Amino acid sequence: MTNRKTKYYMITTLFVAIVLIQMIIPWLGVMPLGAFVIGASATIIQFTVALSGILLGPKYGAIVGFFWGTMSFINALTHPGTIGSLMFQNPVTALLPRILVGLLIGILFNMFLRNRSATVQTVGLGILGVLAALINTVGVVILTVIGFTVMHTNFTGIPDHHLLNWLVGIVSFNAIFEMIVGFILVTVIGNILLPVAQRSGING
Repeated sequence: MTNRKTKYYMITTLFVAIVLIQMIIPWLGVMPLGAFVIGASATIIQFTVALSGILLGPKYGAIVGFFWGTMSFINALTHPGTIGSLMFQNPVTALLPRILVGLLIGILFNMFLRNRSATVQTVGLGILGVLAALINTVGVVILTVIGFTVMHTNFTGIPDHHLLNWLVGIVSFNAIFEMIVGFILVTVIGNILLPVAQRSGING
């Protein structure tokens, strides 16, 4: 049991390190699709968190998500002056959606996909990649609206009315590409890592 826990702790630390690197090196955390589709970019850190939940289970996925959220919060506090930083200076907005990505994706994989056939797992992994993008995006949008409404925060460029429509308009274009990227990345990487994890005794 001790050796098993040690494995889980080590792999969780590895995922945390990957998230940290993705946040430090922008191109590793954000896929710049603007080179191919004008104005589009896809945040991919949530797929690292989703994969941690898939491989290690919801508890460890939530830990990796918590670390990502904490780093987002710290980054927002130390780099003020943008709408994005203002959004994530609310710790609930920074933390909750990211924790939910690791937690919910891990739960869903354990409930519906673990120990299923390779075909079912492949399709399911793609769906979970899409869900990971949705959980993060929808969570951030809803909590931002609640936060700005409750706190009555004012910032240049943020409308006083129809805030939800404004935010949806901003993120919806990128969200489409994030769902596509999530479907591909989680399917491909999940199919590579799951057999390795299972042989190593990592079963969620």
